[in-house]
Amino acid sequence: MGNDRLSNLLVIGIERDIAAKINLDDAIDVLGKMNAKKINMKHDKGTFSHSDNKRFRAAVSGPFKTSGLDILPQEEWPAKIEKFIEEEMKDDPRLQSILLIKNCNPNQSKVKICIELLIFYIENIIKYQDVEMYREIRLSSQIVKENVLPIKGAIEFLESIGFTKKKLLMEDHEEEFLVLEDSMDDLALLENSINDLKSVKRIELVLDRNVQVLLPSNAEIKMDHQKGAEELENQIVLKIQNMEIEKQNSSNTNYKYCLIRIKFPDYLILQGIFDVNERLSNLLDFIKESLFNENLPFKLKLVDGRTIGYADKNMTLSELNLVPTAFLLFIIDPLYTKKNQKYPYLKTELLLLV
Repeated sequence: MGNDRLSNLLVIGIERDIAAKINLDDAIDVLGKMNAKKINMKHDKGTFSHSDNKRFRAAVSGPFKTSGLDILPQEEWPAKIEKFIEEEMKDDPRLQSILLIKNCNPNQSKVKICIELLIFYIENIIKYQDVEMYREIRLSSQIVKENVLPIKGAIEFLESIGFTKKKLLMEDHEEEFLVLEDSMDDLALLENSINDLKSVKRIELVLDRNVQVLLPSNAEIKMDHQKGAEELENQIVLKIQNMEIEKQNSSNTNYKYCLIRIKFPDYLILQGIFDVNERLSNLLDFIKESLFNENLPFKLKLVDGRTIGYADKNMTLSELNLVPTAFLLFIIDPLYTKKNQKYPYLKTELLLLV
């Protein structure tokens, strides 16, 4: 018997205590209409790749226009972000350079050192306004060569606050410097630059959930409800044994992402991709934001019988053994369902994904 069949039997076995409360004829009628639109069931867990090639979107805010940003594999984002900053912030070279420093250099520890050094230069200029040496930065110095020149955006930042390149006489030879001719009229700019270096945030990448709403066929639903309790129990035992073997075999595998599927009482399945180190609260919020009624109280039931909810919100998905894939049942109080559930479980825009 295939894995799809086994998964369905297991789920029906778990929910058999509430199956009698489901209006099966109505459910099958809805499923039939949806299937008429050539809906395909995508239950096969083997379709989920655990490679690093997941897709991300950029979390941007403030003055940015987000229309130019896409959902891309992680390795494509550095060039995309750099181009985005150069195009969107071309009218503000100072802020553009700070964003380049924070977003376009892979070694963040070196970025931190560079920013501290830039702040140090500016603070000395403000503190010692009449001392010329503090307005001169020798580009050949070891500190500058190691901590400023390699950082994309650092020289551009200094130029944006008034520094210009000049050759100055050093004993018997000339060397190239960055020189700030007059800082007296630009104290406010310098102070604002310090604040911006400290406060401007990186553009963070957010894992795209790749949200899908899946649907079993009406034939599968009928067959599942016709299976005897004895066969279901046997299948459950077998499934759990297979799960334990699979976990033992994969215990040394370091997964980064996991695929989570949540089955609702109306048989629709909500699917999303998560980082294994995300907390259960992220998954619960994802489900809540997907609900037609976001105030609907619920818990999640695993195939091994465990129930999890907001009491476990601080645990990671990895700690809850929801890695690399998990199939969960959406559980609410049957009395609440009978009295209050007048609408679909999922929002209309998600139903359009089916």
